[in-house]
Amino acid sequence: MDGSVVLDTSVVLKWFRQEEVLADPALALRAAYLDGRLLVVIPSLVAYELANVLRYKKDLSIDQVQQAVQSLFDMGLEWVSPSGTMMRRAVEIGRVYETTVYDAAFAALAESLSSTFVTADKRLARCLEPLAFVRFLGAMEEA
Repeated sequence: MDGSVVLDTSVVLKWFRQEEVLADPALALRAAYLDGRLLVVIPSLVAYELANVLRYKKDLSIDQVQQAVQSLFDMGLEWVSPSGTMMRRAVEIGRVYETTVYDAAFAALAESLSSTFVTADKRLARCLEPLAFVRFLGAMEEA
């Protein structure tokens, strides 16, 4: 995949929890980014969501969670803060497609960038299926 992608936290999480289902295609996206073949854009919300999910993983120490979050910042990803326009669109997507504004913010960002939104959340992918730029990570395994 060339170009740019907006990755859901469910995808980024697999970079740190490599034993999870669909870790391989998530790691392939990371490798494509690190090789300069792909631009990865993420909303600032990812930092909070990732830290929160990892905080509840009893097999990880506080230090390991902190290191994982720091490594995400160290990767040099393209971070995007919310804007009024993006939030208005996220509210609209959330209402129309029956999902949270948190999840819809990723789709709104991808749409604003004419990018692809990739999620490992099958339910979310189904909800947003009418949006042509949304991809389920599991459908990308062969890619």
